[in-house]
Amino acid sequence: MSGDFTPVAPTLIPADGLATDHGLGAADAPVVLTVWTDYQCPICGAWANGAEPSLYERYVTEGKLRIEHRHYSFIGEESFTAAVGAECAANQDHFWDFHSRLFANQSGENEGAFSAERLRKIAEAAGVDLTAWDGCIADPAVRAGVEADAEEAQALGITGTPTLILGDWMDSGIPAPDDLYARIDAALGK
Repeated sequence: MSGDFTPVAPTLIPADGLATDHGLGAADAPVVLTVWTDYQCPICGAWANGAEPSLYERYVTEGKLRIEHRHYSFIGEESFTAAVGAECAANQDHFWDFHSRLFANQSGENEGAFSAERLRKIAEAAGVDLTAWDGCIADPAVRAGVEADAEEAQALGITGTPTLILGDWMDSGIPAPDDLYARIDAALGK
């Protein structure tokens, strides 16, 4: 991909104190949903742009659910670099803005959508300090953290994305909303 690039602005989850680090919701929420994604995965994009905001409105804002994001960057180098970028944005408290912008700017796998130049523009649009960003992107410790997430995903038996984990339940893909709501409600004891 070449030419001028202006990142598409996503529908952002409100910055109301519930979006922290890699989690959405209160740290003491009674139910935790862990979501493993790859930033190039189109189904993950559908999750981030549809199901995730729905759960936010229905459960997170009520203090009932915390959604925790984890990286499983297996599609290619652009997935890995985007995840490293997300970690660098997280270091500046811009994880969720950057995360949402990545999914809003997907366009094919390993075709340049997440080139270094484009990721930098997405970071800038998310309000990331680019001087700190440039130092972070090359940091071996940050890269090792993303690799550790992938190793953990493999150890858990995750083979695709998105993968959702809620208690003992694990599923790949996006479950029907009513099925997911029923699982969350059951975990809440409803």
